[in-house]
Amino acid sequence: MTSSYLTFILSGRLFGVRLSGAIEILPWRKSRPVPLSYSYVEGLIDYRGTLYPVFNIAQRLGLSKAAPIGFTALEKDQPGPGQSIILLEEKSIPFGIIVDSVVKMAKLEDPSAAPAPEKTPGIEPQYVKGLVVEDDQEVMILDFERLLHAG
Repeated sequence: MTSSYLTFILSGRLFGVRLSGAIEILPWRKSRPVPLSYSYVEGLIDYRGTLYPVFNIAQRLGLSKAAPIGFTALEKDQPGPGQSIILLEEKSIPFGIIVDSVVKMAKLEDPSAAPAPEKTPGIEPQYVKGLVVEDDQEVMILDFERLLHAG
């Protein structure tokens, strides 16, 4: 069985989220900081009257990429080229995630049909619903319920 997914890049790796949970793709924007929050909580944005907490998923997953240093480094509150915020809703809870770039919408096999992978290179396996291959590339489908649960 196939479903529609939105695929995106984080730290050079391909991820996917079910399209039915996607609300909007926004260009990166500065969010309002949330005092005393977890380091991966980027802040809050107001979109069409709804407040969305925005999460830095790459930081939460412990993914990193080579960054420029010295005078070429971006300021902390500046987006990288192509960065976006994907607004999502899962189990009636709205939230946003920062991604390096949005790739495309794709029909992918439903990862719930197969068991979740026991090993996922560089990512805790409990945060992954499944791995799907599309165009000879692995697409990692994330479990946002577990990923965004504090702890």
